[in-house]
Amino acid sequence: MILEPVFSESWALIFGLFGLSGFILGWVAQRGNYCFVNAMTSIFTTKSFERFGALLVLFGLTALGTGLLVAFGFIPAVDQYFNNYFAGWYILVGSFIFGFGAALAGGCNLSMLYRASSGYVQNWIELFGMMIGTYVFAVAIWPFQSYTMQAGIFSTSSGGYVEYLPYVLFHSVSNMSVYVTTMIVSLPLIFLGIYLQMRTRGKWGKTLSGSGLSGSGSSMGIQGVKFANAMGPGIPTPTTVPSSMRLKEAKEMLLLKKPYGTNLSTVILALDMLLVFIVGAGYTFNYLVITSSDGGRFFEYILMPLGINLFTNTPWFNDSLPIVDPSTLMVVMLCVGAFAASFLSGDFKIRIPKDRKRLAIGFVGGMLVGIGVRMALGCNVGLMWTNFGQLGYDGYIFLGGMLAGVYLAVKVQERL
Repeated sequence: MILEPVFSESWALIFGLFGLSGFILGWVAQRGNYCFVNAMTSIFTTKSFERFGALLVLFGLTALGTGLLVAFGFIPAVDQYFNNYFAGWYILVGSFIFGFGAALAGGCNLSMLYRASSGYVQNWIELFGMMIGTYVFAVAIWPFQSYTMQAGIFSTSSGGYVEYLPYVLFHSVSNMSVYVTTMIVSLPLIFLGIYLQMRTRGKWGKTLSGSGLSGSGSSMGIQGVKFANAMGPGIPTPTTVPSSMRLKEAKEMLLLKKPYGTNLSTVILALDMLLVFIVGAGYTFNYLVITSSDGGRFFEYILMPLGINLFTNTPWFNDSLPIVDPSTLMVVMLCVGAFAASFLSGDFKIRIPKDRKRLAIGFVGGMLVGIGVRMALGCNVGLMWTNFGQLGYDGYIFLGGMLAGVYLAVKVQERL
């Protein structure tokens, strides 16, 4: 089956819209300090589910939006499943390695890019490590992995509609089967995410109330907010504020004086994913929302002036995506958006960690990230988040593996 674009706009407009989507992704992620790894590490360090709950809401809203677009006939179902990934051992193992490496390095693929664009040298080192890790994977792992994929060893060998949940559940890709599956996938994620956030806020409210720091009008109060802020910027705190402060807060966000709240960022990012889904209809949606393959392709760019062309003689590189496509533009514009947000808000600053060993850890973590994302066939954005929008099940596998890897990294770092 050959995909046919839903919209017949020129490629210039298509590229422009993907560039806009990348810019929005970088801008919002930077202003909201949105990091999948931090959302997971906070579960094991501060017992907070505030940000992790937001992630589940993000996945649920994405699945709800894309599913309804297909169920009501606006987007063909084939565009949702056409290039669905093969599921196999490599997604579970790769996501575990990715989660471990990202937690060590200090950021997932998304946060690595927007923090690097905001001046964090450790994330520059992580990005370079990811490039090296991609090459290590290509030479040492990809030949064996591709063999298991082709032979169906602990792997599906079809992909596409075979891993499309409406087909898995109902052996059908009809509008009704897509609609029912959309409700089954999206609503539990949204409700669970909201419940985890409310539970965390309630726990914070009780803690601060017991400390005599709660105020009237919210679960924390003004003094409670100050107390939580004093505990450090990495501690997730409730986002509820008194109604009298909301207008002022919105104004400060627009003027870039205040970062975006977690839930506001979640909603904007979900809408941005829907923009990509609509614009990418007919252009293999899931291969356009990626941030990991471009690390390998940027490594190709670096080596080309030296006369080294990896795509002609190196495994994975000669089987991977074209060196220039809308995905590359999205990643570049993500960095542009993050830089613009950090510069205009006054957040941009070259930051070198005082503890220099963090640079070495960042490099090693980046290498593991490069190996993990290539083994898993995608990262937390290009596979996990996107696959929820595809109504597939690989996103669930990646989520479980990544959580396990992050947990191990937290335990290891406690002993460093």
